[in-house]
Amino acid sequence: MKHSEKVKRPEGRRQRMTAGAFIKLRTGFTLIEVILVLVLATFVSAMLITSLGFNLKRSATTVAQVDQQYQLIQEMESLTSNYRKEILARTLDLNTFYSTYVVSIGNIDTANTGFITLTSTGATPFTTAQILRVTLRDGDQTVQSLFTE
Repeated sequence: MKHSEKVKRPEGRRQRMTAGAFIKLRTGFTLIEVILVLVLATFVSAMLITSLGFNLKRSATTVAQVDQQYQLIQEMESLTSNYRKEILARTLDLNTFYSTYVVSIGNIDTANTGFITLTSTGATPFTTAQILRVTLRDGDQTVQSLFTE
């Protein structure tokens, strides 16, 4: 090594520290920062637990309603299946269909189930053939279908 070369000192703790360097080397959190984070986390978790509690209570009602609707749809699907069988066999008579299949359903809404006729008095008047409207009801759940000949 030549005498004219300067010896480089390793950079590290032995260097002279300025005020700005001291701030940059500081690690960790102050007590105020830790307390603030704990208070905010407590507040957010309390809101989350309260919100989830209400939603969990409401979800049980929703499951019961979905189950009611599913049961009604299954009954209507069974009725529709019998209707299709009658059509394919070419033996469909709505009066017989009503007395054989519809009357035996447990959740039938008799006030809204029956025969209807659609009539138009417009430019081209018409009257439809017989239409059977079937309404199934369970609590506040309703399923309705129309059957024609």
